[in-house]
Amino acid sequence: MAQSAPNPYQPPTALEPTTDSERADDGSASRMSRFWAAMIDAVLALIIFVPLQYLGGVYRDFPKISAPPFPQSLLWALGGFAITLVVHGTFLARSAQTIGKKAMNIQIVNASDGKPAAFGTIVLRRLLPASVVAQIPYVGGVLGLVNVLFIFRKDRRCVHDHIAGTRVVKLDQSK
Repeated sequence: MAQSAPNPYQPPTALEPTTDSERADDGSASRMSRFWAAMIDAVLALIIFVPLQYLGGVYRDFPKISAPPFPQSLLWALGGFAITLVVHGTFLARSAQTIGKKAMNIQIVNASDGKPAAFGTIVLRRLLPASVVAQIPYVGGVLGLVNVLFIFRKDRRCVHDHIAGTRVVKLDQSK
């Protein structure tokens, strides 16, 4: 019996796993654990920043709030970066975790050797570049979105992970 030629219109078959549960466990943190860690950190930031912005007059013309002028926006960004370091600095320095990452039992490590990332690497190569890019008018938001959408790639690393040479992993429950 002769074999028929392959159908050129047949959809391709998946050679790689398509979900986190189908992948071999390489120790990477799940997308959901990273999402919830980011949400915990975001809620903490809102608890701190909304009252400060209220006192700073950002909401003065509510509901007609307009974007602040660039110098004021830059000051808020610098203040936000400083407050982020105050809130998460000790955790980042001691265990390469934010409060949200600690709650979700995940950690930032060097992609090359799997050791916890150094504080300087996290701040200067992981947080700072993303914070600076976010301040670029018009394109900062788009680039920030592209940054986090990289998590849907096979290696589950965002752009800021690639820049810093880091990845986020699950911590061993037995420790």
